[in-house]
Amino acid sequence: MQTRQQQDATLALKHVKEILQKVENGKNEELRKSYVTATHRFPFLVRQNGLQQTLGFYAGKANAKENADNAEAIFYRHICEVLEPEKGEDPAEKLLGVSLEDYMRYSRRCLEAALWYRRFAASLLDDEKTKGKEGGK
Repeated sequence: MQTRQQQDATLALKHVKEILQKVENGKNEELRKSYVTATHRFPFLVRQNGLQQTLGFYAGKANAKENADNAEAIFYRHICEVLEPEKGEDPAEKLLGVSLEDYMRYSRRCLEAALWYRRFAASLLDDEKTKGKEGGK
């Protein structure tokens, strides 16, 4: 049986590899950069604004753009998978009716999972030019 950390790492690796396939051979360079940014930005936004507001922000960014396959929309779907919503249930709505303890648990859960997304995005999607500019992360 896998630990929760192993499950998170497996899911994050699967998702980041899907992005990698979309951006291979220099195609869709903007998606690569935007996804890396989305994964790095998420934990800071959760700590600053809360999980529900951050999910709302990503959902709004996803809906505001014509292309539903933008980085924010994709990462929103990925991180929502961690919350394991019921079929047809909106994760942000799920958070509306939970207790403070559950809300904090969901927040910690998403932050723990986001760490794996950030690590894999940095290692698989970040190119050498970006690493050089940002100090190699």
